[in-house]
Amino acid sequence: MTQKPIWLFLDFDNTLMGTEELVLPSLIKRFNDLYAAQAGRELTLEEFYEHFQGQTRETLCANMSAHFNIHVDYALLFANRDSFVMSYLQETGVGMAPNLIETFTQLQEQGVRFAFTSNAAIQRGLAGMRYATNGKGEELARFFGTNFFESGAIQKPDPDIYLRAIAQTEADPKRAFAVEDSPTGARSALAAGLKTFGFLGYAEHPELRERELLNLGVTACFADWKDFPALLTDAVS
Repeated sequence: MTQKPIWLFLDFDNTLMGTEELVLPSLIKRFNDLYAAQAGRELTLEEFYEHFQGQTRETLCANMSAHFNIHVDYALLFANRDSFVMSYLQETGVGMAPNLIETFTQLQEQGVRFAFTSNAAIQRGLAGMRYATNGKGEELARFFGTNFFESGAIQKPDPDIYLRAIAQTEADPKRAFAVEDSPTGARSALAAGLKTFGFLGYAEHPELRERELLNLGVTACFADWKDFPALLTDAVS
């Protein structure tokens, strides 16, 4: 019987492209404009990374509400968010993780297949690729073909997005792997039964993030995509 291909299920923000450092400050500013007085203090970028990294939309608002003991309204916080982010990404451009295209090309030649699995909306991921500063966004998009999945209403750390992606691609869970940069994403992939790798290339404190991810059960962490094929080979064998 022919073995099914190896599948990689990949987070997008700060795993493939450095989007978070561009879009988070504007979200934090809007939160502070709306809620700092009620919360009794301003939300900082460091606090966001500690408590909310990898979260967005309704899930983020629910967790912010609990964290600050206030009501954070999703419709208000995210009003016109998508159009603003698209314009901002076009204006600034988005960096792509070094050696990503080269590594994906190598893996694809070995028969590995790829799926986009993100809390971020698919259109925002595509916008990030469209405005890649290295001009290789279309190359990145082609690796995924039609295999784009977003969490929608059921967000990570719930495993729903991974379970849907596995089912719809007909991947063999024993030959499927996830790459995530945040504890939120890692919990989602691990709960779906996937061996998971942690990407540290955009981490503000890589050693702390690595320890956190490994404690959750992540198989291994790496900071440069050129180091990933060897880790994958070890995991498959």
